[in-house]
Amino acid sequence: MPLFRTLLLLWTSFGMVSLILAQNPLGNWQDHLPYRRAISVAEGGGSIYCASTTAVFRYHMATGEIERITKANALSDVGIQGLAWNQELGMLLVYYANGNLDLLQGDRSFNMGDIRRSSILGNKGIYSVYMEGTRAYLGCGFGIVLVDLARREVRETWFIGPSGSQVQVNGITIWNDSIYAATNNGLFTASANAPNLAAFSSWARRSDMPPAMANGPFNDVARLGDRILLNYRSALPEADTLLLLDQSNTFQRYSPLYGMRNINLNVSANGEFVIVPHALDIHRYNVDLEEITFQFGYENTAPFPNQAIHGSDGAFWVADRELGLVRGEGFGEGRSIVPNGPRGASSVRMDSKEGVLFVSTGSVAGNWTNIFNKEGVHHYADGVWRTNDRDNTPLLIGANDFGEAMCDVMDVAVDPKDPTRAFAASWDEGLLEFKDRVPIRFVNASNSALEAELNGAPNKINTAGLDFDLDGNLWVTNASVPAVIKVYTTDGEWLSFTPGGILNGNFLVSDIVAASNGYKWVIRPRGNGLLVFNDNGTIDNTADDNYRLLNNIEGSGGLPSQDVFSVAEDKEGQVWVGTNRGVAVFFTPQSIFGTGNFDAQQILIEQDGNVQILLETETVTAIAVDGANRKWIGTQNSGVFLVSADGRQQLQRFTRLNSPLPSDAITSIAIDGASGEVFFGTERGILSYRSDATEGEFENTCASVYPNPVRDDHTGPIAITGLVRDSEVKITDIAGNLVYRTTSLGGQAVWPGTDLGGNRVATGVYLVMVADR
Repeated sequence: MPLFRTLLLLWTSFGMVSLILAQNPLGNWQDHLPYRRAISVAEGGGSIYCASTTAVFRYHMATGEIERITKANALSDVGIQGLAWNQELGMLLVYYANGNLDLLQGDRSFNMGDIRRSSILGNKGIYSVYMEGTRAYLGCGFGIVLVDLARREVRETWFIGPSGSQVQVNGITIWNDSIYAATNNGLFTASANAPNLAAFSSWARRSDMPPAMANGPFNDVARLGDRILLNYRSALPEADTLLLLDQSNTFQRYSPLYGMRNINLNVSANGEFVIVPHALDIHRYNVDLEEITFQFGYENTAPFPNQAIHGSDGAFWVADRELGLVRGEGFGEGRSIVPNGPRGASSVRMDSKEGVLFVSTGSVAGNWTNIFNKEGVHHYADGVWRTNDRDNTPLLIGANDFGEAMCDVMDVAVDPKDPTRAFAASWDEGLLEFKDRVPIRFVNASNSALEAELNGAPNKINTAGLDFDLDGNLWVTNASVPAVIKVYTTDGEWLSFTPGGILNGNFLVSDIVAASNGYKWVIRPRGNGLLVFNDNGTIDNTADDNYRLLNNIEGSGGLPSQDVFSVAEDKEGQVWVGTNRGVAVFFTPQSIFGTGNFDAQQILIEQDGNVQILLETETVTAIAVDGANRKWIGTQNSGVFLVSADGRQQLQRFTRLNSPLPSDAITSIAIDGASGEVFFGTERGILSYRSDATEGEFENTCASVYPNPVRDDHTGPIAITGLVRDSEVKITDIAGNLVYRTTSLGGQAVWPGTDLGGNRVATGVYLVMVADR
């Protein structure tokens, strides 16, 4: 029987609560990771599994359904290096660069962190897996680890190099009662029946092969019928040598694959075929090493395989580094199968308005020269990701006189008055305008006030910061020119602003924040603090403009450091600044152009009985303010902190160890105010978290409750959304008895489904009453 049959909002100024049946629950994580950069593929249990470095997905061959497998629901880590399937146990092995190992069996997942936690010094990564029954031989960066998968325990560890030295094992196979290990230092063998394989004396390096190859490196070894296949990895591209070892116990070159880059060797489950992927094609051979077929293309492009296997359906199943999972049908036929997501992991800046999220992907070097990242712009709406880059958007190719594709997209901004419109700023091409998530034009020196850099390329326009003000004007930073600030007004007019000699010839600028009081806050990178600009409400009259530089000197800003990385304005008009020495707040920013004290203040917090400065030792890379005026703070190395509105209380902290975050290096944060979804950009991709605060409404006119009805097995909170900020919420039973009361966080109130004493309430009908201030 449901806990609530319905939830009604009665006796208020705005009528009843509408019922909605499907939204992401509070506290839920969702991945927005790229799945197109596939590195490994495996088949088992009627499904094909495909991995990127950060996640896995399963493709059900019978139904065509796709299931994501990530840190948000099953995996323990990121940095995946490969997949392997154990037929005996119906178990998928996911192995990692740090030695971690996840075992997925049915709907259960188990982590074996023995190698990662071991005291072994050096490379603990897992590079290969060989199955024998319910045992797995793991080829690691130091040797071989034998694992009993049924009991989920490590049986033995073997250091197989000379005198017990560490060698990286890239492939393992067993043939004629001998174990073969392909390593970076040669081919090592041992009798599978040796009494003590942990003794290095049980192992020997084979030298009966061409002398130049005896010491490796070998990137893979496999058994096909009555032969051992061993691939010598040449230091030169397209120059590998595939060696064959048969019953004659003599190594021979396999001439059809001589001089090609053989990425790996993948023998089919029935032992009848071997698939060998190369740089731009894939070949399949039978046990007699006769070529059966090959794949030279699919999806109108050449293959870029990282691994390929022979599927039980006879198809090539490819982990392609451009198209994700591909089902190849031979020759030029095939199709890509991939979960929806951005094409790449880069997420340098993000902006979200009314359910639309835009993501910039570019960056610059330490000296603010281009790194030529051409991943383009990602955008997300209605649950669907798209990416515009040079591969799928002709407009982004050859936009300047040098015929280069648009690169290093530095910032994005969604128009708050028209979320169907957005802009992206690039460090070479000026602005790119979007309409309905489609790029429609470049904005550059030919059609705007934007200017090319001084003493540089004649058409190189460096834009790095974007923000819309409350009136809908778009403010832009235009670096490398004296007029470093530009605005695109709602009337379609472009205006320029020149601080003059105050910059002392240093025209390097990046992010810009258009504050509610009309001030514009501009970051000056490379340890140059902040520039604040006030147009005094006369945007078209530069005679009354004011500029001020802020630094770490008392009376001139009082910043904890001049290395500024992020700026945000909160709901009270206070300006929060992230530096490489924590956070500082301008509590009275309106005083900056006056004569009184306006210096930034650091926030003192009490922790473990000690008073200290908030995040004093952290580099703060991102700050976002939610509907309850709380601050989400991203750091360079320590994950994300959620602090109270005044910053004095830490409410939550997310790291890669206690959350699905793929990395502690946070690059950007954006909040969907309507849903409370918080998007975290990291160096390994984007994750989002359903927070308990939303933007408050101007009046209580259309509230919602979810889940509704609440089922009897529901254990999470119940949310009431669409409220005025800081509304008082009371929940009663049908007789009017008070059950629970709270105050909304921004526009959302959260009820844990208990009474005021913390006891779970009985099933029945409950009323929700709301009053704003």
